[in-house]
Amino acid sequence: MTTSFRELCTRFNDENTAIRFLQAKGILHQHRLSTRGHAMKLTVEGNGKAPRWRRRKAQCRTEVSLRTGTWFEGQKLDFRTAILLIYSWSNDYCSTKVSSKELGLSADCSVSWKSLLREVATESLLSNPLVIGGPNRTVEVDETLYSKRKSHRGRLYPEQWAFGRMPRDRRIRPCARREP
Repeated sequence: MTTSFRELCTRFNDENTAIRFLQAKGILHQHRLSTRGHAMKLTVEGNGKAPRWRRRKAQCRTEVSLRTGTWFEGQKLDFRTAILLIYSWSNDYCSTKVSSKELGLSADCSVSWKSLLREVATESLLSNPLVIGGPNRTVEVDETLYSKRKSHRGRLYPEQWAFGRMPRDRRIRPCARREP
């Protein structure tokens, strides 16, 4: 079942819901231990303070940010907006202008987060490589840039990249007519 952006905004109407979702997905810690090995409690205050893991007993008195030791460490964007941005980026309708207008982000913040998301996507693809072809089948992949400009002179035309793949055992035959 696909979710629309509107449904996502309704589902994550507050920060607590977003935090619980990210904890369920394993992105944020569900439990935390203090430096002395005691269980800490997550406190989310409604007065604008960041959520924190706390241990209030006299022998420990420890506080740790919810973001510490997670992918969100060093980031200031609230969790709800981060989820909406990730959804927008993954569905390929997240230009800097849209991020600024719909999510209230600055251009710098939007560019920074998209860079982080590209890094995550790259790491995911490198750790889980896709197999092209199949058993006992070698596939060659090539990329070509089509552009009409020659020797850096003349009018600048838009560039068009083309990616292609072809099994090595296939033969390419010349065509007599190239008409569509």
